[in-house]
Amino acid sequence: MTLEHAILGFLEREPMTGYDLKTRCFDGAAGHVWTADQAQVYRTLERLSERGLVRSRAVPQRGKPDRRLYRITTKGREALLAWLRRPEAPTAVRDPLLMRVFMAGDLPDTEIAGLLTQARDDYQVRLETLRAEAAAPVPSCAATDARGAELYRMTLGAAMAGTRAVIDWIDDCMERISRGLPPASPQVTGEGV
Repeated sequence: MTLEHAILGFLEREPMTGYDLKTRCFDGAAGHVWTADQAQVYRTLERLSERGLVRSRAVPQRGKPDRRLYRITTKGREALLAWLRRPEAPTAVRDPLLMRVFMAGDLPDTEIAGLLTQARDDYQVRLETLRAEAAAPVPSCAATDARGAELYRMTLGAAMAGTRAVIDWIDDCMERISRGLPPASPQVTGEGV
């Protein structure tokens, strides 16, 4: 599971709390390649701990509940390295925009164009955000040395290339819509089946 291995990789760089993993790593450093919500991070840390891949200790705080600081174990490092070395087949794309376009046959061309125009604007904002991240200093959660920094920049490059490709695809779709899509077929419902 990639989330488990991402957490192990971040903890390989430095011990962190679940909150640090969520905010500094998934929201900050790796948001362009992988996201996770707070509950997913804590559930995954619990599973990793049960399997002996991480260990934790309570860190007292004045006037606040103790923080739980997680550290990767030797067994966790071995699992991380095994995952890094194992080839993986590409995963299927799960994209809500593509599914909406796929199912948009009953919408008029203008509504489909509106959907795509909004998506293009959103992807353009994402591209500008990625460009700003690429121009900023490398987050500590992303890399601890020059090699790691270069690998981080490579993933930002892939995210930018993918975002530009989606923008190009949307532009192609808008051109096809401007020429007019074939008319929708008459409705067929499952009623009476």
